[in-house]
Amino acid sequence: MLKPAIGQLLSETDSAYSLVIAIAKRARDIVKKSEEEGKSLDDKPVNLAIDEFGAHKFKVKD
Repeated sequence: MLKPAIGQLLSETDSAYSLVIAIAKRARDIVKKSEEEGKSLDDKPVNLAIDEFGAHKFKVKD
C-alpha cells in the first residue's frame, strides 16, 4: 500500500494524468541526481517521488 493514499494526492490536483506525469518526472530527477552523486537508492524512485508529493515538498503544475 502506498503512503500517502492515492486519494489524498488526487484531491490536491485536477487531473490524475497530471499527477502521474509529475511523479514520473520527479522520479527521473531522483535517478539522475543519484547517478551524478554515485549513490545507490534504497527505495524505488517512484516511491520516493510519491512520498515527496505527499509531504508537500512539490506541487503538481497543471
